[in-house]
Amino acid sequence: MSAQADNRAVVERFWGALDDGPPRGAALEAWKDTFAEDAVWEMPFAPEPLAKSVPGRHLIGHFIDWFFDSVPDLRVDSLTVHDTTDPELFVLELRGTATVSQTGKIYANTYCTHMRIRDGRIVLFREYFNPDVVLEAFGHDEIAEGMSSVLAAAGVEVGQ
Repeated sequence: MSAQADNRAVVERFWGALDDGPPRGAALEAWKDTFAEDAVWEMPFAPEPLAKSVPGRHLIGHFIDWFFDSVPDLRVDSLTVHDTTDPELFVLELRGTATVSQTGKIYANTYCTHMRIRDGRIVLFREYFNPDVVLEAFGHDEIAEGMSSVLAAAGVEVGQ
């Protein structure tokens, strides 16, 4: 297989793990291990107080835990993966739908995502989405509390 085909297989396994909703237990830990140690999860249009960047596999893992706990019935559909001329970079289009457990509101957002795969691991996960949909479903206070819990779980002091 080519490097691009190998990397695309990583992308497809990553999203395939969500076919029945967020993974749990050992499957979730394996899913989080798809991220490289120095990976970055970027959300350039994230509304305050949602982080625009989550650096490192450890912190990404805690972010994923918070997000999946918030949307336990998450379903991803309309997933389309586009190859690029760069064998490490893929552009994805998808839609995510869930009920936010803390607010009871429906979360339904459309994403354009860039994934960069190197040596079988995700080194960059960049999501573009509608920030208004996030704020409406989660609410400012829930996002702030969630981000605080992510940082605390990762052992990061809020002032850092």
